[in-house]
This record gives sequence, structure tokens and C-alpha cells, in this order.
Amino acid sequence: MAVEKMKIVGVIGKNSLLSRVLRLVVLNGSMHVINALVRVNSSDFFLPPSEKNIEALEELPFLKPYSSKRDFSHDEEVVTSLLNLFGITPRVKLEHLGQDYDYDEFIKKLSDIHEKVRSKDNEIKERMRSIEKKREYIESLRYLAKYGFDMGRLTGMKYLAFRLLKITRENYDKLKKNYENIPAVVIKVAAEGKYVIVASITPVSLEETVEKIFSSLNHTLLPLPEGCPGTASSVIEDLTKSIDEDQKAIDALKTSLEDYRVKFAEEFEKGFSRLEMEKKVEELKTELAVGDRLFFMFGFVPTSSVPDLKNALESQFREDIIVLVDDINGGGPGITPPTKLSNSKLFRPFETLVKMYGTPAYNEKDPTVFFGLTYMLLFGAMFGDVGQGLVLLLAGLFLELVAKRTGLGGVLSRIGLSSTVFGFIYGSVFGSEEIIPPLVVRPMANINFMLVAAVVFGIVLIMGGYIYNIVNSRLEGNIEEGLFGRNGVAGLAFYMTLLYTASRAALAGSGVSPALVFTMAGLLLLMVFKQPLTARLTHSDKLYKGSPADYYIEEGFGVIETLLSMVSNTISFIRVGAFALNHVGLYVAFATMGEMMGSAWEDVVILVIGNIIIIGLEGLIVFIQALRLEYYELFTRYFRGDGVEYLPARLKYIPRASGKMNFFRNFRISREIGTHIFAAL
Repeated sequence: MAVEKMKIVGVIGKNSLLSRVLRLVVLNGSMHVINALVRVNSSDFFLPPSEKNIEALEELPFLKPYSSKRDFSHDEEVVTSLLNLFGITPRVKLEHLGQDYDYDEFIKKLSDIHEKVRSKDNEIKERMRSIEKKREYIESLRYLAKYGFDMGRLTGMKYLAFRLLKITRENYDKLKKNYENIPAVVIKVAAEGKYVIVASITPVSLEETVEKIFSSLNHTLLPLPEGCPGTASSVIEDLTKSIDEDQKAIDALKTSLEDYRVKFAEEFEKGFSRLEMEKKVEELKTELAVGDRLFFMFGFVPTSSVPDLKNALESQFREDIIVLVDDINGGGPGITPPTKLSNSKLFRPFETLVKMYGTPAYNEKDPTVFFGLTYMLLFGAMFGDVGQGLVLLLAGLFLELVAKRTGLGGVLSRIGLSSTVFGFIYGSVFGSEEIIPPLVVRPMANINFMLVAAVVFGIVLIMGGYIYNIVNSRLEGNIEEGLFGRNGVAGLAFYMTLLYTASRAALAGSGVSPALVFTMAGLLLLMVFKQPLTARLTHSDKLYKGSPADYYIEEGFGVIETLLSMVSNTISFIRVGAFALNHVGLYVAFATMGEMMGSAWEDVVILVIGNIIIIGLEGLIVFIQALRLEYYELFTRYFRGDGVEYLPARLKYIPRASGKMNFFRNFRISREIGTHIFAAL
């Protein structure tokens, strides 16, 4: 329920150790790297003078950003080619990154293997193309097998051109009718289905003219081998033997490649893992500062992770590096502390929805728990149904525990549970209100109560938003917004006074008390004069941060906006009751359609289809409407969302797991689903 506290960790070491240090930082996965020059030049940076720090102190005035940028295109080509060739899934594995290795030497070894493998692969492809071409030749030659002429002499004529063509029977009939117009000898060789195979002998000088004629007949030119003496039958035999020889060569090459796969498969996997690591290392180098001998690196690390990172660095590099750990005393451009949310498992999935609006600032109170509770209540109140809620719950548990979609699945399971609870409150099961009695109220039988309760619920949530903003302002030391702002103490007091005045006038029928009018007017004046009042309280030299005229014009419109938003935001919550009524109304519509069908099974089919539509369509609409209430009616009062998300330098890796471990993991998942279902029921 809080934002995890951070420390600024600095690492100073010899340039020769840079890649090794960065690999360790990435493997540790806890440092949010920031620009080293910005940190070194910040007002709160201090490097204690000591014998160990003398060299670093000497380099401080001459630091410059890391400039060289390595090109990994060749490395990517090598690794990707090898993985594709051997059908290996590209995955980053931790066991391939833990060793201390020389990347350049490793990638050179991999490149040498790639050259040999590519040569064999190219030869295989070339021989396969040759086999394909020879099979085409055989397919063409079989039409000429019954003739005894020499194919070498036939295809090698100097003044005449021999061609074998395939045309449709329809076009062949056209050809026969125009024999006298064709400057070639055309002979029908074979008929095959709807096609006719013809041979043509044409003078070379007239070949272009004949080509135009045949093109109009939509012909297919059948390939024939050149320079192959002997009859068509003997050429077919020679080509068949040649194909067998090519196939044997391909089998031998594939065996050789399989030997490479068996011998070097792990090296190929290492190649992908180490390439991804080096790309990440190169990316981090852009944030570093370097001198002639030393590099400087800084980043934010969660307080709980600092000891592990510090111990890992010092145990591996000992006296060759300096590790600095500083508290966060200030901020500035480029060194704003990132936000790492730390919530219980129940509310963690709602972090995704919070981040859709914005990331909480480091010194801002995390709204995830308040958001999660209110969102579940809003969704359940608008979509209260035992059966449909259980469907959402089961779908969410499947996505969360089996499909590992923890964000969507987690939210779906929790709002499904809330929907189930409100289903018991409303006495609704798959839309029907006749199966179980309500614990509290039936929406359609108490319409006015539902609408009024929705508005009251909204008032409570809006007040919670005011209190949240006051707490945030107190944490930030923002007196202006916390005390006099429209969402601060003055705004909350005005809202409560306005509600009291409106309710008294509506319920008691009495007029508005002058004291209440003066109180509200005074609170509005406090909001208008918040800036000069804050300046007086803090003994500031300037009453206004900008032009007084601009300030009062802006605050004048701000008062009007405050009045309108207080009323509109409160009334907006009436949609909670309206959707609860709409939910019942939709079921009634489908139930009526089912009764009109005339048979029991058709009635059941309509109700099933109706429930599917209600769960899918109305569920999505309610999901969006609840999100809208959170974002526009509540977040605008207390949540800025202008923080920097905590993005540590790390790689996503696949841990090694045995089949036995996978079995127990699946058993555990099944047991967890059963436990969740039992708990929900």
C-alpha cells in the first residue's frame, strides 16, 4: 500500500571492468539507471575525500558522456540465422549469462561456426533446387520417351529452335485452324486431361514471331535439358541417377548439420542470451560518464535490494570499484526518483489500471488500495449477480493462474468476486430474482432507494478523494493545495457545507440560513486567495508567482468550475444505481423473449444467449463506466500521476525447469484454482 523507498547507488570503476560490472547490474535487476553526469553535477552529490577515492576525485572535472555506439547488426544476423536454421526458440536463459566471458571472442567463434554451417546449408539449398529442376526436366521428357531421336542434337540445333509446349484443348483447336499462318512445324506429342502437349520447330530468325502467336494461346513452356546426348529415355535415366546422387549428398550434409546442432546447440542458445545482454549493456552505457581511466554509473535502487547489489559488486570486484549509497535528499531534472509500487497480492492487479491514468509520484501516496476497493464496489454494485459473477471469477482465475495473464486475470477475478457478493445482496442468479432471496434489497422493487443510495455512495467516495488529496499535500508540504485548494481542506469544508445546505432545504423545506451562505462565501474566498495567504503563512517575499491579474482571472473561473464539478461529480454517481436496474431489465427482456418462443428448450437457449450477451456486452460497459467514475470523479481530486515508473535494467529470462517441476507446478495451479473457487462460494 505504499511506494517503496529508494536509495541512490553509484558505482565507480576502471574502464576495463565496465562491461562486466554492467552485466552484473543487469543480472541483479534492481537498478533504475540515471544519467551519471546529471548526478555528478547535482547539488547534493558528494564524494568523500579518501585514499581510495583520490583517483576518482581527480577524474571528476574531466568526465564526459560515453559516446561510442556498437553495431550489433552482424551479430544479430549470425545468431538469428543459426537459431532459424536449427529450429531453436530464441530465449534468454539465466544459466547462459552467469559466467564471466569475453563476448567478442565468443561471437567470433560463433561466426566461424556460422560460416561453415551456412556453406553447408547453401549447398543443400542449391542441390535441392537442382533436384527440382531435374524433376521438371524428367516430367517434360516423359512426353518424348516414345521417340528415338537424340535430345542433345534436338536441343542444340544452330538454325532451328525446338520447344515443348502445353496448351489447353480449346486453344489447340484454334492452333490447328491457323496452321497455315504459323511459320513453324507443330506436332501434337501427347494429350493429358484438358491439356495438349505440342512440339514446335522454328527457324531461329522467326522465333520472335512464333512466340507472339503462342503467347496469344496462353501456353506453358516445358523446360528441357541442354547438352544431354541420347534419347529421352536414356536422359531420364541419367537425370534419375543424378537426383539420387544429389539426395545422398543432401543426406550427408544434413547429417553433418545435425552433428553441429548436437554439438553446438547450447552455444547457439548462449549466443541469443549474450547478444541480448550486450545490447542491454550498450543501452546502459549511454547513461554513463567516463574519464581517462574510470567510469561513473548511478541509479535508483529499492532500499530492500541495496544490500544484495552492494554485496554482489564488492564480492566480485573487491577493491577495483567504489560503491556509493546515498539517501534521496533532493531532486531535479533527470534524477527524479522512480516509483515502485508495493501492494498486497489482492490489490496488485489494479496497479495496471492505475498506471493507465498515470504513475504515482515518488512522494505521493499510492492510490492502488483505495482504487481497488472502490472499483470492486462500483463494479459489483452495477453488475451484481451470483451466476454471472462466478463466470467472471472463474475466467479471471484461469487467466491469472494458468495463462499467467496476472493483470487482466487478476482484475477479472476480483471484480467477479465482488459481482458475486452483490448478487447475494440483490438476490440475483443469472439475472433471475426467483432462485434466492435478497440479503438486503431487490433493485427493481426499490428503484428510488437504489438511485439515492448510489448518490450517497458517491458522496462518500468523493469525500475520500478530498481526504486523500489532503494527505498527499501534507506529504509534499504543499500548504497552498492542502489547506486552501479546491480539493484541500477549504474545498472539503465547502463541499460538506453545500451538501448540508442542499439536504436541509430539500428535506426540511426551510430556507437557506445566512450563516451557511456566509460560511460558503468565506470558503470560496479562501480558495480564491490561496496563493497570497500561503505566501503570508510561509513568509515568502512574493505574494504571487506570476501576474496578479492573470491569477485572479484564473481563480475566478476556477470558482465557477469548482461549483459545477461538485454538483456534476456527485450526480454522476447516479449511474451506479441506474446500471444495477439496467442489469435486471436486460434479463427481463431476454426472459420475455424466451417465453414467447413457445417451447422449454427454446426458452433455455434464449436465456443462455442472453446471459452470454449480458456478461460480454454489459460487463464491458460496466467495466468502462466504473473506470470512468474512478478517473474523472475521483482521480482528478487527489491523484496527479506525474511520477516516473521504476524500470530497472534487467532482461526477461526463462529459468531452467525439469518435467517433474512442471508437473508439481501444474498440480499447484489446479489446487490454487480449487481453493479460490471454494473460498468464493
